[in-house]
Amino acid sequence: MASNRFLDPIVTLFGDIGRARHAVNEYERLNRMSDATLAARGLTRADLPGLAFKAGFERD
Repeated sequence: MASNRFLDPIVTLFGDIGRARHAVNEYERLNRMSDATLAARGLTRADLPGLAFKAGFERD
């Protein structure tokens, strides 16, 4: 089946929106943790944006 040149960009856009929402949710989840809890996991607040991005956009 041939790809639909009109719908492919729309599907991609909605996929990206979903991944961005997942990244935001992960950031907010981590940000609610105390500094002590983050430190126990070997994390600092500076690590949170990168971790959230990975959770939303990097594939396994």
